[in-house]
Formats: sequence, C-alpha cells, structure tokens
Amino acid sequence: MSNSSKVNRIKDQQPAVPPARLNLWLFMLASSMLFAAVVSAFIVHRPDAEGRGAWTAFDLPVFFLYSTIIVVASSVTAYLAQKNAKNDELAANRNLLLVTTVLGVLFCISQYLGWQQMIRLDLTFVNARPEDISASYVWVITALHFVHILGGIALLIATWISAVRLNVHKKSMGLMTITHTYWHFVGVLWIFLYLFLYFAQ
Repeated sequence: MSNSSKVNRIKDQQPAVPPARLNLWLFMLASSMLFAAVVSAFIVHRPDAEGRGAWTAFDLPVFFLYSTIIVVASSVTAYLAQKNAKNDELAANRNLLLVTTVLGVLFCISQYLGWQQMIRLDLTFVNARPEDISASYVWVITALHFVHILGGIALLIATWISAVRLNVHKKSMGLMTITHTYWHFVGVLWIFLYLFLYFAQ
C-alpha cells in the first residue's frame, strides 16, 4: 500500500467532529435544558405564589449588573485570544487568555458580593416564610451558573498553561476552540438569565 493511500485511509477513519467538541456541545445542550427547566418552574410557580401572597418582588443586586458588564468584556477578550491564536500571535494570545481568566475571577467576586447583598436584605435561600421561594429561584439560578463559570475558568487556566508551553497556535486549535466556545456559552447564558430575572422581578 502506498503512503498516499495510508494517509487517505487515516483521514477517512477520523471522525467528522472531534469527540471533545462533540462532548462539549452535548454538555452545553444538557446545561441549556437544565436552566430551561428552572426558568419554566419559575414562570409556572410565580402566578400561584402571588395569588397566595407567598411571593416577594425585589430588585436584583447591583453587583449582578456588574457581573453582566464583566462577562461581556470577557467575551471580547476571549474572542481576541482565539483570533490571535489563529494568526500565530502567541504572546497576545497568552496575555488575552490571562485577562479573560482574571475577568472570570472578577465575575465570581461580583456574584459573591451580590449574594452578600441579598443576605443583608434577608433574601436568603430559605427565609422566615419558607413558602415564599422567590429569592430561592435567584439563588438556584445564579449558583448553578456560578458552577458553570468555575468550569470555564478551569478551561481558561488549562488553555493558558498550554499556550505558555507553545501548544496553542494555528495548527493546534483544539483546546483553544473548546475554551472559546464554552466561555461564550456561559457568557450568553448569564446575559439571558440576568435579563430574565431582572424583568421577571
């Protein structure tokens, strides 16, 4: 068998979509369904709770708005990191990955400060009236998203380490692409959740 035939055979055996990327899309689909279920429960439960006087309307903490601004900025830096990797601008790619990671940490801090603000307003997960779970929905939604953000930060750190080792460039974009895609996913997800909670409240 000629070398060209062997190469073509290897190419034919390669999956159309890399397994890691497929797993990522399946995970994002499952996560979307999870948040859709929680949002649907919120929509269905609220009218009944309001009818029983068991629903407290309140303004979202201002720190959640800061989180939204931070996540938009981090999406921009993640996009630029991806673009620089494709252009073999390796130093810029490393720096932008680091900036995106720092913004991710700042997002987590702003979420924590938002939770602290809710606690000071007695908007805890279980409050004095256990039947009133309006604040509980906010806690569940933001906490679930927080876990997803932590996963994104872990990916960013792993990609930055790989970039420092010069393993991220235009001929090796697998990990960078996965990180870029996932970070945009959690960013868009947060914007949707924030707008939903803001107008729902």
